[in-house]
Amino acid sequence: MASPPLAIEVLPYDIGRYLPHTAQSATIIVTVTPPTGTVSVYTPGLESAPVVFHGPKTSGEVRLNGPTIYMHLEDGATGYEVEILNFREP
Repeated sequence: MASPPLAIEVLPYDIGRYLPHTAQSATIIVTVTPPTGTVSVYTPGLESAPVVFHGPKTSGEVRLNGPTIYMHLEDGATGYEVEILNFREP
């Protein structure tokens, strides 16, 4: 009998607290703990195209589709910090 697939745990992050509701994307810096880990960030509807942040610190642009983004800790990552650099509106 085959083992059931492993569940992938993701952590919600309420980026909408810090941005206007009209923001379409945000440029963020993710600091990963430990620095050898990785955090993949995605938004609902774009799960197949995550933005990957390698430790210790990486910047990137995340497309937004609502106030919540999701963080998937990988490669031994146990935590993260997010710094918002800027955002784009229509």
